[in-house]
Amino acid sequence: MKQLVFVVWLIMCGQSIALAHQASVTYVANEAVLITNGDKKVLFDPFFHQAFGTYQLVPADTKQAIFSGTPPFDKLTAIVISHAHGDHFAADEVLKYLQKYPSTQLIAPQQAVTELMALPGAKQILPQVSSVKLAFNQAPKTIELPGLVIDAVRIPHAGWPSRAEVENLVFRVTLTNQGTSTTVMHMGDADPDDDHFLPYQDHWQKRASDAALPPYWFYFSAEGRDILTNIINVKKSIGIHVPIEIPNQLKSSDHDYFSKPGEIRKLDESHKH
Repeated sequence: MKQLVFVVWLIMCGQSIALAHQASVTYVANEAVLITNGDKKVLFDPFFHQAFGTYQLVPADTKQAIFSGTPPFDKLTAIVISHAHGDHFAADEVLKYLQKYPSTQLIAPQQAVTELMALPGAKQILPQVSSVKLAFNQAPKTIELPGLVIDAVRIPHAGWPSRAEVENLVFRVTLTNQGTSTTVMHMGDADPDDDHFLPYQDHWQKRASDAALPPYWFYFSAEGRDILTNIINVKKSIGIHVPIEIPNQLKSSDHDYFSKPGEIRKLDESHKH
């Protein structure tokens, strides 16, 4: 009997370890997503106040869980901001979170960091902040933190050439934990034009992404679909920035997308080093 109990215990422990290290993407709201690989956790675009009557705000209980450090939002390795628009970034809440959790790092475009640093008390979080300043057509930048490799490329905001001043960044983040790694690409509000992505073809090819998180409008154009399928070197895509009222074209398609806060997608087996 003792042997049977021990065997069952081993099986349960093995399952728990496997689940703990299963990489996943959890949908928070709009373009806010949590990427996990074991104890490495990156939260994209989690704090914002604007929904423009169209998009989903972070549910109150989820926001409370983030600030309380309730699993799965405990011990965040980093917060990453795609761009400083009101439906992606709220400087006051970012500051509040970083003040509470000094071990969490922030990676954000210069425009967001400038807005953040204008707030009273922001200087104390400077050691936690990595500012990314990229001009159009500038070579990608890489930031390395323990367990993270973060590549940033400036891709124009949707609607190009309008909003040309917006520092929209496409981030490719690799999370490494206990010899395994997973890579996810968060595309912010990128414009779905091949010409924006082709100059960085070599960059995309250097590291495959297990999943891309494009704004859903990439699915609606041949160029957008070509970027996802042939240019940026991703295994699959999951659409984000989906309105509360899901477009019929999206609902009737076979494309994957997030629409309900709390949805989870497991990623492929993490790659062993």
